[in-house]
Amino acid sequence: MTSDERGQALIESVLLGILLILPIVWALMVLADVHRAALAATSAAREAGFDAARSGDLTTADGSVDRAVGLALANHGLSADDSNVRWSAPDGLERGARIEVHVAYPVGVVRFPFLGEVPGPSIWVRATHITRVDPFASR
Repeated sequence: MTSDERGQALIESVLLGILLILPIVWALMVLADVHRAALAATSAAREAGFDAARSGDLTTADGSVDRAVGLALANHGLSADDSNVRWSAPDGLERGARIEVHVAYPVGVVRFPFLGEVPGPSIWVRATHITRVDPFASR
């Protein structure tokens, strides 16, 4: 080994380590955000379905769905403004009626250190919950 080759292996190891570790760290960050959004969307759909089933009419149910989704997403540190919420129920919410709630949330995949998420492509996480109005509840 000549004196001009000293430290060569150290520099190669550091450069190769950075090139291999950065994509792994980026993928773990994106997967963590996808998992958090999946938990939040599932929770939001479930709570919105339960709240709508306990409502007396469609107007009250619509407000209940919006509040439940907003609260569930906020509890996971996400903004309800970015979500896409759809729900359906028969008119009157009679006993045994089927209520279906769909919640979708985008997770951005473009991130930079110290800057966070920037506009770009996203992965949409979707959750659906189907519940029934209690057939024995008094109205």
